Amino acid sequence: MSRWIANRLLALRTWLRVRLGLWRGQWRRGRVTVSAIPFQAWLFGGSTWGYGLYSPTGLPDREAAPLLIVLHGCKQSALRFAHAAGFTRLADRSRVRLLCPQQRRLANPWVCGNWFAPLAQAGGSEVQVILAMLDDVAAQVHVDTAAVGAVGLSAGGGLATLLAFHEPERIRAVAVVAAPPLLGSFAVLDPRDVMRRGLLFPPSLALGLRQRACAALAIIHGAADAVVHPLCAAQLEAQALESLRRAGIDVARRDTRSTAAETVVDFRSGDALRLRRIDVAGLGHEWAGGPGGHLYCRHGGPPLTALCARFLREVGVLGRRRGASAR
Repeated sequence: MSRWIANRLLALRTWLRVRLGLWRGQWRRGRVTVSAIPFQAWLFGGSTWGYGLYSPTGLPDREAAPLLIVLHGCKQSALRFAHAAGFTRLADRSRVRLLCPQQRRLANPWVCGNWFAPLAQAGGSEVQVILAMLDDVAAQVHVDTAAVGAVGLSAGGGLATLLAFHEPERIRAVAVVAAPPLLGSFAVLDPRDVMRRGLLFPPSLALGLRQRACAALAIIHGAADAVVHPLCAAQLEAQALESLRRAGIDVARRDTRSTAAETVVDFRSGDALRLRRIDVAGLGHEWAGGPGGHLYCRHGGPPLTALCARFLREVGVLGRRRGASAR
């Protein structure tokens, strides 16, 4: 009972923070209209999509800074997730801006990113919506184009993965939690079945004829995840390795380290980190380690945002020298 009360109080705190604008930095809201895909306007209930842009205090619009695209999961609010998972805190400490797309209920009744849609799996649909938001943000603030990353939970992780595979020139690195594997031309499969059991065919088949390497990718998954099976993490890892192999990138160097809390496997090309897999003991289908107070966000527990930030620093998205040109 006491835990239930504590969770309700955390949820109330998060709700009040969003409603009253109690932030150290500044939120601004934006909208984009994606007219290049008229089919989506009918299928997803319109072609106008909203997002939030968070800028830390003291970061002027003209100053180049990294940009992190934060993609929420099902039944979540973009702004509440950004706070509850600890990304606004990370932004304040690291002077990074956050782009937080908000899924429309008309697009998905459970407010999930439609990562499983055939158009999205082909690099269109909501992938193009996110890129349109990135362009809209870059017209307002100075984005360090060499330091654009993406993170996502569950369905948001599915969309972030699509960015990694389809847009590696624009998205330098991606970190996902509880993400499903690529479906590719097999997007006609029931996505819920894939999440529960994984792919029932060799994961590399979902890549089709793609020869391009994916962006640097961190795959974080809970060993106790009952919504997206841990096998999905292994299959996504296999897809990333295959994309690197097809692009002629040698990732023979493999480093493994284990503790009671987690097992980390790094794949490097020379000294460059290209892929990281983190299996977290006892973690369910949730984002742990942040302030909490939102659905699928747990206060305390494994510091997932810190794990993402460490990866993003190692691959050069966070903490790099400023001065890149704006997009």
